[in-house]
Amino acid sequence: MFAHTSFGWCFWDFPSLVVLLAMAVVFALHRVRQRRRQKSYEDELADRMAGDILRKG
Repeated sequence: MFAHTSFGWCFWDFPSLVVLLAMAVVFALHRVRQRRRQKSYEDELADRMAGDILRKG
């Protein structure tokens, strides 16, 4: 079960590599989406603050 193949890889190396790549993709997608949400939130907040300043002024 733990014998190496001719390339020097263990049986579990390929599945763990697939899982690692999947996790990297999920992390990258989460980061991109989070930045979009944050930008949208900051834009909405700036619009609300500008509206409040105009109403007070």
